[in-house]
Amino acid sequence: MNKKKIILGILIVAWLCFIWGHSLQPAVVSDGESGVFLEFFSKFIPALKNAEDGMFIIRKAAHFTEYTVLGALLTGNAILYVRGFVNRFFHPAFAGLAVSFVDETIQLFVEGRSGQVSDMWIDFAGVCLGILVILAIVNNKGRAHGRNY
Repeated sequence: MNKKKIILGILIVAWLCFIWGHSLQPAVVSDGESGVFLEFFSKFIPALKNAEDGMFIIRKAAHFTEYTVLGALLTGNAILYVRGFVNRFFHPAFAGLAVSFVDETIQLFVEGRSGQVSDMWIDFAGVCLGILVILAIVNNKGRAHGRNY
């Protein structure tokens, strides 16, 4: 096994631990963490602090961002193992959706938390963005070197 595969595998496992670790936090802990981010981002977007839905926006943005990173990592992994744009899109997309399903299921068993289908859609959109960004970079890089991916 080459170094890229090992490093990427470790990064994916670490990121899954990060995602699912957040899901295992009780609502009180999760709310506190979201509050810290709300304070930080309110310095740059003051309307966020005053908005009734400021915390909601922060939480959904966190979902989207976590899963965008996951989509990028899974796509990097897919590029090492499968060929063709369709496979390189759908393999990580399905894996990302499965991770989101597990994530929301975990929350069903945590105090003060609930699994949300709407969060799965946000997660999936993040995964798809991560996939598309990496595929665009790889395809653009390949064209510059005369290769077609």
